[in-house]
Amino acid sequence: MRINQSRCIGCGLCSEYCPCGAIRENDDGGKNQAYVDQELCFECGVCRRLQICPEDAFEESVDVGEYPRIVRAYFSNPNTTHRLTLVPGRGTEESKTNDVTGRIKRGEVGLCIEFGRPGLGSTFQEISLMTTRLKALGVLFEPNNPLTELMDPQTGSFSDDLLPQRVLSAIIEVRLDDRNDLTKVIPGILEVSQKIDTVFSLGIISRFEESGELPVMNQLEELGIKCAPNAKINLGLGRPLVDL
Repeated sequence: MRINQSRCIGCGLCSEYCPCGAIRENDDGGKNQAYVDQELCFECGVCRRLQICPEDAFEESVDVGEYPRIVRAYFSNPNTTHRLTLVPGRGTEESKTNDVTGRIKRGEVGLCIEFGRPGLGSTFQEISLMTTRLKALGVLFEPNNPLTELMDPQTGSFSDDLLPQRVLSAIIEVRLDDRNDLTKVIPGILEVSQKIDTVFSLGIISRFEESGELPVMNQLEELGIKCAPNAKINLGLGRPLVDL
């Protein structure tokens, strides 16, 4: 986003609403007009959607629809629909909704690594540290995911022009055909976590066995991972939406 300086009256109402602190004041002739730091801006569109400005001074950046800056809107603006998945926001339905998508079958394990949050966000440089490590560990990346589309299929890395791009949030989704692979993948994720300067959450997607057991829980405990009690659990009531 950008601020039309011919309209800005320097009231300062907008500065508190930016989720990344990209709106700054420019003391030019005592008017204290606001401007958007283009390097920090996520292109989330919050400032414009909320219609905070009494003079309607917010406008889209001139290159918001051009590569590589367009990826900021794809992963930050809930009103922007990703061209691959046709899903708004971060561009994926997420394997966390597995009872609907059916991406993870019985005996398999899915991992959902969610980078960034409002106020902090993430860069493709940080995300790349995780994706390249996961690729080296032999995981399978979810094909219907916008991050996967942007990766080098051989290395899991992103192009140099994408690395500095900032996004509000992005989700890495992978599948393990053998849940025993968690013993090597989880330590790899923990190793990368020490090298990044943002927050991320780790979700585990697994199906109950017919006996009602959830074997992945024991494996996670052995790895020193405690699952939060607010897990999303599908009880399988009614007609199944997908094959197991």
